[in-house]
Amino acid sequence: PHHAEPILAMLRLLLLAFVHGAFSAALDPEYQAWASKVYDATDKEAHEKGKALSCTLCTLLLKSARKTHELNLKKPREERYGEEDTLDVLLETCDDLAGPLARQMKGYKKDAEMICARVVRENVGDMLDAVSLGEDIDDFCKDQGLCEITAAQMDKMMEVVADVAVQQAKENAKRKEKEAEEAQKRYEEL
Repeated sequence: PHHAEPILAMLRLLLLAFVHGAFSAALDPEYQAWASKVYDATDKEAHEKGKALSCTLCTLLLKSARKTHELNLKKPREERYGEEDTLDVLLETCDDLAGPLARQMKGYKKDAEMICARVVRENVGDMLDAVSLGEDIDDFCKDQGLCEITAAQMDKMMEVVADVAVQQAKENAKRKEKEAEEAQKRYEEL
């Protein structure tokens, strides 16, 4: 009888892991209902924007999940964020990210919100499991089929984009300064 207890405990853990795994990868019904009304399979540009947005959001949300886990490790066990708390935080992050990302991609805020919420709801369990187990999560979004590149590659690409934006801003500032000087010179000639 005493030998059966560890085996039963392991069976319970395996069953829990199986049940959790079966539910964590489920499709987001809210997204599916919304997409059934707005998705146009012939709109290739929108499809590509959606893929890029999913990848970007997955990468950003994964960083948030990692940060939440790091904060949890500093708290007493009873004060730590659970999966539901993290889900709520990540969905709030979606609200914060949707507008700026939609503007940057010349898309719609509602699309960005729905895609972000879908990425969260369909992946939060696996994200938290990976982070909690200390797994290398650099390939997480790629492994989930949300990105064609790793998080490190995405970070490098974002650095390049930011550098280009800074360079463009500097060039625009110089151009405006030169235009202002020319306007001042014309004014003085009058």
